[in-house]
Amino acid sequence: MNPDREPDPLPRTAGISRLRVLRFPSLEAKAHWLDAAASMDTSLLYVRDFCRHAWAGRAWTSAALAQAIQRFVRDRIHYVRDPGHEEFADAEVMLQRRYGDCDDKARLFVALCRLAPVRIEARIRPVFRAHPFYDFVHVQAEARYPGSERDHRAAPGGWLLAEVIVAGVELGDDPLEKGARGPDGKLVYA
Repeated sequence: MNPDREPDPLPRTAGISRLRVLRFPSLEAKAHWLDAAASMDTSLLYVRDFCRHAWAGRAWTSAALAQAIQRFVRDRIHYVRDPGHEEFADAEVMLQRRYGDCDDKARLFVALCRLAPVRIEARIRPVFRAHPFYDFVHVQAEARYPGSERDHRAAPGGWLLAEVIVAGVELGDDPLEKGARGPDGKLVYA
């Protein structure tokens, strides 16, 4: 994936109606909705075109593309908290505006993995007990692919954590151990 490639700009009004403000009875319900929404995002023509162009010209392995997608979402889509209420943006909006919070970025990661030309499974992972370094309820993603179960960082079933808001964290890394920290010791968000 070429992280320097900018998607074609959308008209200024595109995607605005696809921003949603929702409330969920539980973090599990939110994760289930985000996972289903990521699947629906794979049908968006703009997202499909972005993936086709971003992955062209290279023979990807599943592991290399999963890592490239995680780095793209982590580094090229900037982390910005929601403005006082929970907002949800689809993958097209995220690719256009290039920012979102943890649930938007996790949803984009899952959608891009599901459009991969190689086998990558991805899902939303709710974080039930946020660590003190996260002063908010957090959502992450996970991915697995053929051979991921051999990675020493993999959870049962070969699932690798895909943290997409903490700077310096690679696919499979624990953000609390590997995440970049500022002078105050707090995690640096990407």
